[in-house]
Amino acid sequence: MTVAILAGVLALVVSLLSQLAIRPILIRRAVVDTPNHRSMHVTPTIRGGGIGVALAVAVGLGTAAVLLHSLPLWIVAAVSIVNAAIGAVEDVRGLPVRVRFGLQVVLGLVATWVLVVSMAASFWWIPLGIVALVAYTNIANFMDGVNGISSMHGTVVGGFYAGLGAVAGLPGVTAAGLVVASAFLGFLPWNLARRRMFLGDVGSYLLGGSLVAVAIYAAFSGISFVALIGPVLVYVADTGTTIIARWRRGEPLHEAHRSHVYQRLAAGGLGHLGSTAVVSVATLATGLLGVGVATGAWPVQILAVLGILLVLAVYLCLPRLLGRRPRL
Repeated sequence: MTVAILAGVLALVVSLLSQLAIRPILIRRAVVDTPNHRSMHVTPTIRGGGIGVALAVAVGLGTAAVLLHSLPLWIVAAVSIVNAAIGAVEDVRGLPVRVRFGLQVVLGLVATWVLVVSMAASFWWIPLGIVALVAYTNIANFMDGVNGISSMHGTVVGGFYAGLGAVAGLPGVTAAGLVVASAFLGFLPWNLARRRMFLGDVGSYLLGGSLVAVAIYAAFSGISFVALIGPVLVYVADTGTTIIARWRRGEPLHEAHRSHVYQRLAAGGLGHLGSTAVVSVATLATGLLGVGVATGAWPVQILAVLGILLVLAVYLCLPRLLGRRPRL
């Protein structure tokens, strides 16, 4: 726990302070997020703050890897930073969809293969690792549309993974989750300040890649796969149902939009912070219920599964329910 706390504190400090140097550089290079019909903001805003978060993740995980003599932690750090680098190129120059997809497939293949070999896990994990990295990287990117949502997601899910590691007595997993949580928490004040910054693709790609890498590392260390997927179900459900609804309406899936549940919540009266709070609470709820599914006796498991389905159903229907409120 001492190593995990030290690594987490370092990540928090680096994430918080590095933006003092990064923001002027982004301003000089005019790395700006210009509003479009998908955007929930109305003024051009500096993006690319995820660079500082990536630096924090690298420092925190590197420190933990050295102190714990852990090769898997180095691999988790490498996956996180390489995925963030792909997002950074997308922020600055743009990348064709096929190129981004191909790079993520290769990264998922190499990273999962190295973890499988180094931790003596089954090779059947490799295709799952590829799909998980590609899918959740893009899910995190799709869900990064209101202030605070990505930073809170990294904080909640990373902290949840750290808690699972602490309960299981796995210092490496504890450190990895705490570093990710602390790094994204450190960016939150910059995202919510009056002269706010956005993470950019570098930050959302970092979010997806780091959480998948930590989850795979935790699964190989012995933590239940069911418990690990619990806190990501809200993001998966929001993105999945949105894609299906747009496909059924005949809308181009690659075009920007504001159809996600969290976007409709923000536009429907909750605002950015209200939408972020709803997503974060639902994420924590499905995470805790996932632990019940993974560890409880069969009556508890059934109740926990029903609880997860209820949380997801309420979340997905919430924009419609709020739209029916009596208005004064």
